[in-house]
Amino acid sequence: MWSVDLTTILKTYIISLGLQFLIWPLIKKYFSKLPDQGWALGRVLITLMAALLIWQLSYLGIAENNNGKLFAILALFGLLSLWQIITHGVKAFTVAKTTAKIIAIEEYLFLVGFGVMALIRAHAPSLDSLEKFMDFGFLKQYLLSPTLPAPDMWQAGQTINYYSFGHFWASIWLRIWGVAPAVGYNLMLAFIFGTSMSLVFLVCVTLAGNKSSKAATFGGIIGALGVMVAGNSHVIWYLIKNRSLDNYWYAEATRFIHNTIHEFPSYSFVVSDLHGHVLDLPIILTFLVVLFSWVENKKRVYEIAIGVLFGVMMMTNTWDVAVYGLVLLVLGVQMVVADIGELKKLLKTVGVMFVSFLLVALPWWLSFSSISSGVEVVTERSPFWQLLVLWSGGLVINILAVIIEGRGEKKIVIRTLALSAVFLIAIPEFVFARDIYPNHPRANTMFKLTYQAFILMGILLGVTFGSLLDRGRKIVLGLRVVAIFIIFFIFVGTMNFSFIAFTTYYGGFSNYYGLDGEKWMQTKVPENYGAVKYLRKNMNGKNMVEAVGDSYTLFNVVSVFSGVPTIQGWRVHEWLWRGGYSMVASREAEVREIYQGVSIEKTKEILDKYNIGWILVGLDEKITYKINEEKIWQLGEMVWEEGDTYLIKVE
Repeated sequence: MWSVDLTTILKTYIISLGLQFLIWPLIKKYFSKLPDQGWALGRVLITLMAALLIWQLSYLGIAENNNGKLFAILALFGLLSLWQIITHGVKAFTVAKTTAKIIAIEEYLFLVGFGVMALIRAHAPSLDSLEKFMDFGFLKQYLLSPTLPAPDMWQAGQTINYYSFGHFWASIWLRIWGVAPAVGYNLMLAFIFGTSMSLVFLVCVTLAGNKSSKAATFGGIIGALGVMVAGNSHVIWYLIKNRSLDNYWYAEATRFIHNTIHEFPSYSFVVSDLHGHVLDLPIILTFLVVLFSWVENKKRVYEIAIGVLFGVMMMTNTWDVAVYGLVLLVLGVQMVVADIGELKKLLKTVGVMFVSFLLVALPWWLSFSSISSGVEVVTERSPFWQLLVLWSGGLVINILAVIIEGRGEKKIVIRTLALSAVFLIAIPEFVFARDIYPNHPRANTMFKLTYQAFILMGILLGVTFGSLLDRGRKIVLGLRVVAIFIIFFIFVGTMNFSFIAFTTYYGGFSNYYGLDGEKWMQTKVPENYGAVKYLRKNMNGKNMVEAVGDSYTLFNVVSVFSGVPTIQGWRVHEWLWRGGYSMVASREAEVREIYQGVSIEKTKEILDKYNIGWILVGLDEKITYKINEEKIWQLGEMVWEEGDTYLIKVE
């Protein structure tokens, strides 16, 4: 099993490296001023552009979502790169020695991050907990559907109403790799981890301003670990208070403040839901790189790219548009305060960005029904001491970054990141976006905003540490020594989180299961797994009916893993996505009528209404409903049976 997985990991790495070389001459042309000349952006941008082109054309009804279109677009990028080589010769491909060193470190970070995270996932690969059903269901639909928006696997006849472009982007990678979806899910998590490691490194080295500095390089590595591996300062305070981490429960660092959520990247990779905030990590880091490039050189191409990336964020994790809109606002205000003459130029820049954003996001937005219910004022704020427990380490980093970098050429960017992080922590203490969870009113707002605050503070950790280690920087010796000690203490302390969290979640890495995320079905739900395999082989464009299930349970596993939509799946999730419970309730009543109603005519009307071709009768259905099997058997032919579970093909 180890050898098979290692071969798969190596194969997918080589394929991704091939794409990196395919796009390299184009990337190098537009990002030649970066320390790595854009190398770390390659894997993200080539697949992001391919995914975006297919997405837009499919939404507009111009082209289908299929492999032919994907590989044709990749071939086009290859031809454009070839033209660069023909036009500019070897200069289009070669780099200086100092740049090559940066690229080598980035590639090392990607490979180690990708490989290690993939092997970690192989110790608990099962897609059977939290919201993995949702994420895998989206992936399956994007792999199967030739048109977009793709069908909703949990509301037959409806399309996905969620910011799920990131899942579509993931499906593009799965096609390129040629791996099974349940394996690809875990590989995609590893890919995001590895890519984000290299991108954080690039961000830190770029802000350090000296690509040949060993100190900046070391700071970049620390920054990558600080963003992707470390936790918040909760673990430090726990250790100080208890003088031990023996009984430390890692999840408390994300639920410490009552009725709220305050996660960060390392926790995301522990629990491994492939959510929008995870899928957006490489995208927001790419955005920061492009933004910093624009600050240095106000090229129109960067303005367009920023707008496009905003559009991608809108469709991947909508909250990030607000977050990085705030970052732009903080940056813009500082630029205008420094020089009022910048205002007119900035307004033109914002116009270009907005038009680019609109062109990208509009086709999706026109088919999307908002799931937000407005903004409210907070009535129950966090105790100040709890905020300090979570964020004191990051805030100290912010202060040191502003002090140490306050006179440097990157000072405006450093201040922007520091101020934005503080605002993102503070905003959920004043307002929140209303949703369907009255007992946790500001949980999602705090989660989405402070997640990004953590990333910004982690970047500042790497940049500041690198500056402190740089002997060429004029920093008072006493300040340098004290600051190095403080930052090192915070870094080492917060790194304890991942050692505990990963070891706990993955059972001490004592059992190796492989990368297949659906193998668990063979033992936990073997009969449902049999139905999944049958439907995969025999799907005919018709939908299915299975028992309606509560969210976060193993109900609706067949619709998720087969890719055949069901009339109604997880209740709470569809309630959130549809902005109300009425549709969920009516569909649930219709499903009940199918399974236990008396009237065969009424049942046939419902089956026709939802284009139902398959009726599943298994343990979940028998627990939930009093099955009228006499009626069910009259609706079609039993085509598959295993144990107490069977499938009726509707005639």
